[in-house]
Amino acid sequence: MRRIALVAILLFVGCSSNVELNKDVKQTNKDFKLLSNYHVTKGSLHKLGNNYIFLALGEDGILRFNKIDAKYDLLQSKKIPIVMSIQKIKVIGDKIYVLGYSQTANRPIFVTLDKDGNILSQKLVAHRYNTPRDFIVQKDGSVVLVLNRYSKDTLSDIVIYKDNKEHIFATKYAEQATKIIPYNNGYLLVGDVSQTTQNVFVAYLDQNFHTKWVRDFDFGLEESIKGVTIKDGIITLDIISQNYTGMEEYYVVKLDKNGHIITKSKKFNIENYPLKFQG
Repeated sequence: MRRIALVAILLFVGCSSNVELNKDVKQTNKDFKLLSNYHVTKGSLHKLGNNYIFLALGEDGILRFNKIDAKYDLLQSKKIPIVMSIQKIKVIGDKIYVLGYSQTANRPIFVTLDKDGNILSQKLVAHRYNTPRDFIVQKDGSVVLVLNRYSKDTLSDIVIYKDNKEHIFATKYAEQATKIIPYNNGYLLVGDVSQTTQNVFVAYLDQNFHTKWVRDFDFGLEESIKGVTIKDGIITLDIISQNYTGMEEYYVVKLDKNGHIITKSKKFNIENYPLKFQG
């Protein structure tokens, strides 16, 4: 009886493994279909209802709106008569928001599309040669844009753009924005700042974009932000630090709402060393 039970368990485990394997094979085939048919990867897809959309530049440099179903079969493809490079896309409800850079005007551009790729609005923002980085669509429909602006005095400043007004985040060093996140009735601004080396910074701004606190992190030579998550008011930063050997170390830093460090941990892996240092 025990032998029969053991055989049954092994058969069940084997069937489960085969099911998982079949799922992996199907997903691999879908990913290959996506790449071969549309020349994009899964990371380019944005969920819209039961389907997906993605934007891509055609050979003529004109933007194309594409909608595919869950099996990655094409449902719709149409031209959007805008020449622009894309920085970030967000799908909120039945609207598609696109932040990019106009190749004709040499300025950041913000475009809103409906679920079928029709242009609802398009607007050039800020100044020529500013680079778009991130945006927030707030509950009232207003949009907060984050851009980088280069100057001879401070090399690079961060510009926050809302309601046709600019708010400058700047120090005597060169700042580069990575993202902006709604937080505690204000905003978290995350990016890097170049002094003698590149460090990661996080700043809390109130709803009027006044800076309330700033924290920067320097663990080696070059830091970059890998991810930011917020849960129960706790800010978690995933930071990559690269030292002179080329080794990448990973740090996880948790901050409270006042920017004070709660915990800081280091994740080390010998595989992060260049090969010449592993032996």
